Amino acid sequence: MLRQIPDRCSFFLFVAVAAMLATPLAAQTGRDLLLPSGPEPQAQVGMIPSRLVEQAGEVPVSVRVRDVRSASHGVVGVPQAATELYRYDDGGLEAALYLVNEETEEAFFEFELAQRFRLRGPGTVDHAVVCMGREATDTDANVEFSVNFYSGGGTPQTLLAEYGARTELEAGTYACFELRGDVQDLALPGGNVWVAVSWQSGDPAENTKLLMADTNGPGGGRRAFRGRAEAGGNLLAWQADTGSEIKAYGIRLAVNHPDPGPDPDPDPDPDPDPDPDPDPDPDPGEEGYTDCVPETTPLVFDGGYNVRLCYETPDGEVGEGKGGIWASGESGLLWFFTAGNAEVLVKVLNGCSYNGHRWVFVAPVTDVAFNLHVTDGRGRSWSHRNRQGETATPARDTSAFECRE
Repeated sequence: MLRQIPDRCSFFLFVAVAAMLATPLAAQTGRDLLLPSGPEPQAQVGMIPSRLVEQAGEVPVSVRVRDVRSASHGVVGVPQAATELYRYDDGGLEAALYLVNEETEEAFFEFELAQRFRLRGPGTVDHAVVCMGREATDTDANVEFSVNFYSGGGTPQTLLAEYGARTELEAGTYACFELRGDVQDLALPGGNVWVAVSWQSGDPAENTKLLMADTNGPGGGRRAFRGRAEAGGNLLAWQADTGSEIKAYGIRLAVNHPDPGPDPDPDPDPDPDPDPDPDPDPDPGEEGYTDCVPETTPLVFDGGYNVRLCYETPDGEVGEGKGGIWASGESGLLWFFTAGNAEVLVKVLNGCSYNGHRWVFVAPVTDVAFNLHVTDGRGRSWSHRNRQGETATPARDTSAFECRE
């Protein structure tokens, strides 16, 4: 289970950390550089191959929660056109975790916490993100951890790959490290993939590093943990992290999925549809609409349904809708100006077994003019737009795309 330290302890920790917030994070260059992106505190990390692990029996284990403040609450990474970023946190990580024995209250020798992501299809790793924290009383700036990839449903099962990372972190802060290097191009299957972070307790115990976690974000995905009680002991069985205040671990995964091509049509349609316009422009005679055309694809759903959106502000500024807040195989959020402020929810649901169509739902919460297009692998398009200054209306179409074998 999850346990929070008493409020009085959190208060004293906050006072100790507050003095460090204005100081930039230290960074150490490794063999493979990890280039920071976004406003969140970053560091450069080297990736090296690491050892395999074994599994053993079960003992009482809990996840210890501590309060570590960050110098920033920005969001790391926005998926580019060919990259999908899987994440369940909202960018503000309020808690920090490590494992203790519930009976003795002593920290384990080694910790491993895993977050499950449901990949919409096979792909290769572009990068992973791990957010680690260091308490103000920690006298060791060095941070070492392993990043492990597993398959499995309820808990991690088969180890797919394991990597090690080394870097530095300033006392009293946390940083989200963008891991590239050797981990890039790791082939992953579609479906359930677990990304786990494993590290050891510090010596002395005050030097133990912490995995950051989100307590008030959208959540999603399963979580699990296990540990090694003492040096030389066996790793314990995985335990599902359920019923706690934690919504997501500070772990994210960016995957490059191959562009889905249209399925071949062995029998030509004797009555083909006319060629659709994938980017229908608004009627220039209708005042208040924007004539922008989106150029990027921040969301791609099951079946190869692409979601694109562009917007125009009252001042004439044109921008692209961006993904990366939360997404699954059938739904996702888009943001315009700040990554923590979602503007449009889009869902493309498989209703083929009900009425022979894919269903599209759009729930915008903005008064900015925008053009939104959903296209499939055959060039068919569905669109929705909003007039400048008007509160956008939701859209529901249960016949948006006809299902075809």
